[in-house]
Amino acid sequence: MLHTAERISVLPKDCLVVGDSINDVESARSAGMTMADVHYGYNHGEDIRMSKPDLVIGSLLELV
Repeated sequence: MLHTAERISVLPKDCLVVGDSINDVESARSAGMTMADVHYGYNHGEDIRMSKPDLVIGSLLELV
């Protein structure tokens, strides 16, 4: 994530990661990025809200 941000000349704090699991949340947090998770994704059967992403969405259209 940090490599990609650097390659496109964007600061990590200005990035939004969209994912579907606690692994995505932890990776975004480690990189200093904002995290949005879809509630219907792959998360080992656990509610994604438990991992405390910045935002939980039901559709990517909600990001517009």
